[in-house]
Amino acid sequence: MTGTRDGRKNTRLQWHRANRGWSRSELARQVTRSIAVEQDKDFVPSPEVTEDMVKAWETRHGTDKAYAKHLCLLFERTAQELGLLTDAELALEPPPAQHPGSERRSGMVDRRVSFEVQEVVTVMRGRPEAGWGAALQAARVPVKPEHKEALESCHSRRASADPKAVQAYIEIVAAQRSLYWSTAPTLLLGAARAHLDLGTTLLASDPADRPELASAVAECALLVARLAFFDLEGHDELALEAFSVAEAGVTRAQDHSLAVAVAAHQAFVPGFDRRLADARPFLVSAERQWRNSGQNPLVRAWVHCVYAEVCARGDHISESQHHLTRAQEFLAKSDGAAPLWLDFFDSTRFAGFAGSTALLAGEFDAAIDWLQQSLDGLGTDDGKQRAVLLLDLAAAHAADSPEHAVDLAIQACEILERDYYQAAVDRIPTVRASLSTAPAATRLYDRAYHLLHIQGPVNRI
Repeated sequence: MTGTRDGRKNTRLQWHRANRGWSRSELARQVTRSIAVEQDKDFVPSPEVTEDMVKAWETRHGTDKAYAKHLCLLFERTAQELGLLTDAELALEPPPAQHPGSERRSGMVDRRVSFEVQEVVTVMRGRPEAGWGAALQAARVPVKPEHKEALESCHSRRASADPKAVQAYIEIVAAQRSLYWSTAPTLLLGAARAHLDLGTTLLASDPADRPELASAVAECALLVARLAFFDLEGHDELALEAFSVAEAGVTRAQDHSLAVAVAAHQAFVPGFDRRLADARPFLVSAERQWRNSGQNPLVRAWVHCVYAEVCARGDHISESQHHLTRAQEFLAKSDGAAPLWLDFFDSTRFAGFAGSTALLAGEFDAAIDWLQQSLDGLGTDDGKQRAVLLLDLAAAHAADSPEHAVDLAIQACEILERDYYQAAVDRIPTVRASLSTAPAATRLYDRAYHLLHIQGPVNRI
């Protein structure tokens, strides 16, 4: 029999169940179904797994190996990751082998993480293994001298997660969070990937198992995923892998708040492809994590906005409007306080969500009102979001005022030439299509050509 160590509660299994948005009774149904589908000969006749059995697995009792096998299949995790191994079984694990190059076993997940330390193209070409320092310098990340010494020492030894190095790592994650709004995405992606590589190494050698380090690594992975999916073209595989690392990090840290961000961001991947059914489990997971995280109303408002956009992209308009209404209700309850990672949402950004979803629903007058309200409230440093709003506003004005629509779209192009953002560039063809019969459309075609055919490849790593 496998089981929780020394009779302790199996919080790992509880976490993964909650992360799927499953109740205990739902997990019982899933295990029963898995046994039937696999035609498992260990169970003759096929058993009926009960909610009480799941409760026993998660609390004081162990889990029979026959059931553990199906739990691993369901969650796509190892028995170790699900907390199903005894101390004696854990002691059998061989020490992790260190490999030269990019593929090394991460202590955060029980599988290889294929992040290669990538040099920032413009400053590190021809300098193999230049490492995190050059990438951070290229991205202009401020590093205190004493922190730089600690990090360099740790990176060279690949073995020490001392408190100074951990604190330095966390501070750089915070710096990169703020740099997202002002740094070229290719440059920041190179720095963030190198920093993520360092973070997984720190975690692998962290005897204290510090949750704050695991959370920082998860946030760094989330930044990599955001840059790869929203900012740049052609990095979807990297985004998915980074999301996986982020999910493992919040699991290790038991950081329910950041888990909301990881789950909701993942919903955009199928959501942008109009696959609402595939996006729902992530959104359900985000709601579950929110209930366990202190229930910040601003965070819940953002999750409802993500729901609204994904539903609108999937043509579920009434459901989208329902979530916008719920978002407004939670915004009214908020005092503005939010976790540090939520630096991209407030009442102004809500208006942008509302405008974009109204546009997707074909409600152009409402879209214009919301989008203009959001534009008026943006700060001077919000170039990426301003470009998105200008293009959505151009699409909303295309039918009744094509000249004005072209002017708005060209303003967006001017911003994107300085601050490239793939999620905004992807909107340009839609605007052009909505202006296909307007003589003014030629101006937009000429101005956008550089962005659509030249700028994108230049910004790839």
